[in-house]
Amino acid sequence: MEEKVRTRFAPSPTGFLHLGGARTAIFNWAFARKTKGTFVLRIEDTDPLRSREEFVQAICEDLAWLGVDWDEGPDKGGPFGPYRQSERGAIYEEFLRKLQREGYVYPCYCTAEELEKEREEALEEGRPPRYSRRCLFLTPEERRALEREGRKPSWRFRVPPGRTVTVEDLVRGRVSFTTDTLTDVILVRSDGLPTYNFACVVDDALMRITHVLRGEEHLPNTPYQVLLYEALGFSPPLFAHVPIILSPDGAKLSKRYGDVSLRFFREEGFLEEALFNYLLTLGHSFPGEKEIFPREELVALFDLRRIGKSNAVFDIARLTWMNRVYLRELPLGVLRERVRAFAGAMWEAWEKTLGEERLLRLLALFQEEASTLKDLVRSLSLALGKTKAPAGENEALLPALSLVLSRIPEDAFADETRLREELRRAQKASGIPPRMFYRTLRVLLIGREEGPELHRLLWALGKRRVLESIEKFTQRVGSGHGDSTLQYSDP
Repeated sequence: MEEKVRTRFAPSPTGFLHLGGARTAIFNWAFARKTKGTFVLRIEDTDPLRSREEFVQAICEDLAWLGVDWDEGPDKGGPFGPYRQSERGAIYEEFLRKLQREGYVYPCYCTAEELEKEREEALEEGRPPRYSRRCLFLTPEERRALEREGRKPSWRFRVPPGRTVTVEDLVRGRVSFTTDTLTDVILVRSDGLPTYNFACVVDDALMRITHVLRGEEHLPNTPYQVLLYEALGFSPPLFAHVPIILSPDGAKLSKRYGDVSLRFFREEGFLEEALFNYLLTLGHSFPGEKEIFPREELVALFDLRRIGKSNAVFDIARLTWMNRVYLRELPLGVLRERVRAFAGAMWEAWEKTLGEERLLRLLALFQEEASTLKDLVRSLSLALGKTKAPAGENEALLPALSLVLSRIPEDAFADETRLREELRRAQKASGIPPRMFYRTLRVLLIGREEGPELHRLLWALGKRRVLESIEKFTQRVGSGHGDSTLQYSDP
């Protein structure tokens, strides 16, 4: 009987979830869901100085926002808990004792300064900076003497010499490592805390993880982990090392873009559906030229064989385009709730200003041109705020605009086609050149020169709001609170 697939995502809560980590989580989640397996969330919080509970909560919130749910984890429990490494200390101590009894580890009393000096000497001599094993050959008396000095040992894994460790990586193919090029890594630090390689192997083995999908930066850890599995008497999982994410200029993403946390993209108004779709296609190809898929189809088409070996390139323009497509396809009722949540208290103020029906009309107009929720909130703020961006030619135009627009029948504002014709007549009656008339009016209404067709704006806002906008701006100019000359650039 084939073993049920079990994957995991194991973030360290030392900061917000970044794009690379989010993609790793999505890959593991998609593979588990496609194979009807189990997806585990494990928190690797063995660094007490950098791990913070607020980051644990933020990571869980961001995953939930993406729609990445877990079957076992810190909040849900499960048969192989605890799911926080900080709560698994007794387990690591048990397996350390096993390694000690069987001679796979030895105590190391070297100080950080001694190790750094050894490293510098190796580099100066052109040798790889591997540990010299100076503590491996200490006598019991020498160890006791060092301990009397107050030194507490770390525990190093004794890498066997002359062996080749081969990994059949599900992405990169066969990868081999010679143990003579490896060093005796520390498994438990002098403060008693386990290192990544040790805790990761113990946890993956006990949690029965069958597939480890992670970034290729972890590939150098793999031979140590395979040897550890062997020493502990466990079978290693299958590994799939996915390519790292680069910026378009080839630099590491974090160095090129700065803040690449998932939280940043949420705050910029990207949709969870778009970001999920984009990240799942970043380094993973799909058949045909189609790029946007329903979530169920993305999962169904996910295949480890389609993960590329080349580094993936993050393209903010492509993500923005994808987000724009998703945003335009949202039903108006769904969009309303998304924008309302994003805008907070501003939404209620807008409803009081314009009324729900007209606010939704305006939202639908801006939906056609926006790329993010933030764009929508900015457009609504400009259109419904108290201050408009200056545009037009001169405040003397305002009375004429008000006069001709006031003559448009009220019932015309309920019919877009009729309103278009009425607006044309109003422009001719005003005596204002068409270009100046339309641009001035648009900026007075929505605070910018470009935007939806003007007759559609009037239809959305209604006659009362249109005339109020002109009147309020006229009063501001007259009272000295506005610019005496309304300016805009006319190419």
